Amino acid sequence: MVTSGVGNNTLSRRQFLGGTGVAGATGLAGCNSYNAIVGEAKKSAETTIQFWTLFGGGDGATMASIVDRFNEQQPLGDVWIERQRIPWSRYYTKLYTALVADKGPDIAIMHQALMGRFQQMLVPFNKYLSESAEKKYVSTLWKRMRFGDDQLALPLDAHPIGVYYNPKLFEKAGLDPQSPPTNFREFKKACDTIVNKTNAHAFAPTPYLDPIGMLRTFIAFTHQRGGELFNDSLTKATFDDKAGMGVAELFSDITGKYGWDIPNASENRADIAFQDNKLAMTINGTWYAAVLESLEGFEWSMFKPFVAPGKKQGYTESGSHTIVLPRNPNRNEQKTQIAVNVAEWITQKNPVWGTRAGHLPAATDALNSQALRNSPLWPKSLAKFFEMASDDQFAYLPRTPFNVNNDSTWSFFPDIYAHNVPPQKGIQRGVNSIQNLINDVN
Repeated sequence: MVTSGVGNNTLSRRQFLGGTGVAGATGLAGCNSYNAIVGEAKKSAETTIQFWTLFGGGDGATMASIVDRFNEQQPLGDVWIERQRIPWSRYYTKLYTALVADKGPDIAIMHQALMGRFQQMLVPFNKYLSESAEKKYVSTLWKRMRFGDDQLALPLDAHPIGVYYNPKLFEKAGLDPQSPPTNFREFKKACDTIVNKTNAHAFAPTPYLDPIGMLRTFIAFTHQRGGELFNDSLTKATFDDKAGMGVAELFSDITGKYGWDIPNASENRADIAFQDNKLAMTINGTWYAAVLESLEGFEWSMFKPFVAPGKKQGYTESGSHTIVLPRNPNRNEQKTQIAVNVAEWITQKNPVWGTRAGHLPAATDALNSQALRNSPLWPKSLAKFFEMASDDQFAYLPRTPFNVNNDSTWSFFPDIYAHNVPPQKGIQRGVNSIQNLINDVN
């Protein structure tokens, strides 16, 4: 999963795009930027907990505010969080290198999809957790953090994707912005109408036109059609079936037969177009709501992405940010316990991760809080994401032992979109490449 891209409210729209969330061609929700931030340690603190994150833009600002509140209030006594933010493009490489050298941080952010790759380098939370900790989190998210009997992470959030749209362009095309599409027939009609009656493009499957953004939409649409990326044992890539091929053909048709967009997968092109009122619809994650909400005078809304051709069921793709306990033989048991207490506080006591960053909190109190429902993001996006979560309509990227979030692994998607390769050849290229990765680790 996002992935998540928010920026400084004083920046122009194009400045806004240049290094936040998935707004770079690489990365996940709200994680990508090029400026490392290292918090200063409180020299007089009895215990300093090193916390590595990869959040940029609004996500980064929100997490910084959470850490600042902890350091100001000291809810766990004389404990100080030293936050180090590493750009997404380097984050997991640096984390892996640090763990191999037994120099990892005390706690770290990790996407749930990468837990399989780091499994042997993480310390289980089990014996350090507070009483009834499991009951304080959404059950489905809690269980996704387990490998066998080991609780390898605490869930911070879920960050699913939805279709963001421009109500003004809907009205200009004669469409009702209060009744967005609910199936492919309605979606196609809306896209065709927008192209015919406005000067805007109708739809792009991700604003960043990057491989990972397209993968998210591919997962959602493939699940809607009854397909899966892999078999249950994660030993075979299976997305070259009828379900996957149908979505690949849609990616090609969007910029070909349908003419809803142009065959150009340049980085951030659709994001700029959407924010400049030149693109009516795009698919992105929870974090995008905070981006759009911060743009003065920009009108937007979001609907459930249940519009795949041949849809059999309602599904959206979702990721999850987690906090893990990296292996470090130099950290004693007392400090490990404090690190776990800090991780619980961050994940359980901060509804702003939803109200400001736009994600669905994993802690039940925050998820069900009045603060979340009072957020300006609730009626536009969070309520719909919450409904999909309540209806168990999330499809997660599998926790593979290889880096499933590597842009190069899924580069065939932009190539299909830009008509550099036919859909069938592109999908076959992807299946062969990913099957080689699977075979290498099995």
